[in-house]
Amino acid sequence: MDPRPSALSRFQGGVARVRESLATPWLQEILRPLEGAYKQVMWLALAINFIALFASLFSLQVYDRVIQKGGLVTLVALIIGMVFALALDQILREGRGVLLRRIGVRIEVVIAKLVYQRLTRLPALALEARPPAFWQTMFRDIELIRATTAGGIALLLVDIPFMFVTLILLAFIAWPLVPVMLVILVAFFILSLRSEATLSGGSEQEKRKLMARDAVLADMSASRMHLKYMGPTAAERTQWQSHYGNWLEESLERSAENDKYRDYGQGLSALTTVIVTSVGALAILNQSMSMGALIAANILVGKLVSPLTQLVSQWRSIGQFVSSVKRIDQLFEQSLDRIDTPIAFSAPKGALQMEGLHFKYPGSEADQLSGISGHIGPKGIYAILGNNGSGKSTLLKVLRGLYPPSEGRVLVDGVDMAQLGQKTLSYWVGYLPQQPRLIGGTIKQNIAMGASDPSDEQILQAAKLAGAYDFIIDLPDGFDTDVGEGGSRFSGGQRKRIAIAQTLINDAPILLLDEPTSDLDSMAERSMVESLKSMSEHKTIVVVTHSPAVLNAAKGIVVMDKGRVVTAGSAKDILPKLGISPQGSAGSTQQGTNHG
Repeated sequence: MDPRPSALSRFQGGVARVRESLATPWLQEILRPLEGAYKQVMWLALAINFIALFASLFSLQVYDRVIQKGGLVTLVALIIGMVFALALDQILREGRGVLLRRIGVRIEVVIAKLVYQRLTRLPALALEARPPAFWQTMFRDIELIRATTAGGIALLLVDIPFMFVTLILLAFIAWPLVPVMLVILVAFFILSLRSEATLSGGSEQEKRKLMARDAVLADMSASRMHLKYMGPTAAERTQWQSHYGNWLEESLERSAENDKYRDYGQGLSALTTVIVTSVGALAILNQSMSMGALIAANILVGKLVSPLTQLVSQWRSIGQFVSSVKRIDQLFEQSLDRIDTPIAFSAPKGALQMEGLHFKYPGSEADQLSGISGHIGPKGIYAILGNNGSGKSTLLKVLRGLYPPSEGRVLVDGVDMAQLGQKTLSYWVGYLPQQPRLIGGTIKQNIAMGASDPSDEQILQAAKLAGAYDFIIDLPDGFDTDVGEGGSRFSGGQRKRIAIAQTLINDAPILLLDEPTSDLDSMAERSMVESLKSMSEHKTIVVVTHSPAVLNAAKGIVVMDKGRVVTAGSAKDILPKLGISPQGSAGSTQQGTNHG
């Protein structure tokens, strides 16, 4: 016994998957308010399909009454009637198109809004777990869902039920052809079974390969200048050809399958015309049909076969729709960050307390942070340094609340950070990543992105504290200057200062800065250090750095290695151990650090 499922069972499974996709709760919630609009589409489709039958009746009357009996008056009446019918048909089709476009826009806008909200509320670990191409594909999925629920496939599914009306009219006009059409309909159904089994099943795999291709393309596009700097190399060319060639070969295979069934459908459609005309001719010879009935029957048969021909080649798109709904459904099922804090706390003074912090990435057995305890602040500059991979940046993300500790907790002025929503944390804790990236738009828009509706005064103050004000006002367009792709219009140091201004816009009492001076020249670095000193008089500033200038400005220093704190203390005690001579540092003039 063949263990493989039959074509019929695979077809039933495909139909069931479509139904399950349409019954997905979030999609149902979006489609439910549009039920009235869809009913209007159905009524319009009913009218359009009804008018479409007039063409066959027109041909029947012309051949059987006008030609045979010379009824010119009848011909004029029929032509006038058809002109009005076609005009009405055009109006109805345009109305249906406008209605479907409005439905599509509503669906896409609502889904896009929901997806964007979910993306901005996903935990940092979930966002980092997927490449950018995956998240880009989400928005392609939205477009595909819109095209399916309010596009050509939706029209196809709306028109299919009216096939029975056409079949009934065919029975009245040319009943000898009904058995032939039933056999042809069965043939189309079998072809559709085969098409669904072949085209629909591989949609998810095809999408994964498409995402892999997009990831390579995005990576190479982002690295285009780096590739230019290296010059044309055989290794780079081979890698590109390998990735693209593999995807192209697989894509062509899928397209070949789709084209094959499309051609089968069109071939069966042409064969239908031959069979119907031949059987109709025999019926005319047997005087069981008229010539007009055969002409009208051919028009009706074309109307019957047309949606079936489309259906045969649309299973690939239907399968992609099912996969798209499934992917977005998985996104909606993921847990989200807490956004709002259930109770309003007063703004903190800036005391950070760490109690037995451990952190490991999901699926990893090794600790990235292990047993870190101590307290920082309030107020002052505190430096963290260590070798690459020692856990410095990870610690900052835990202190910001981006990574939840595997064990232990972080407290801000005695409040467990786990109780705080991301909105509160964004105002309490400013965070500068090691490699900040500017977003397309103006300088003003990028700086303001860190706050909700900041004033111009706040933007100017943040730019001045970040050392960005002077070079910005020298630009022809000033704060209205477009930053370019990822900030490509500016040097690394200028991008860094704009990003620092974005971090400072909320005037948060706690600042976590990951290598803030790494791209700055010596003069800009000294200016930044002075700004940090000034802000540290009323803020707690934690800086990951290897800069002697920043280390000399620090009140306390923490040295990390392999996720552990190796040593910590006041700057005046730690700097000599690092081989750095204190130069009037904050640690040598202020009281000792309160690091544990």
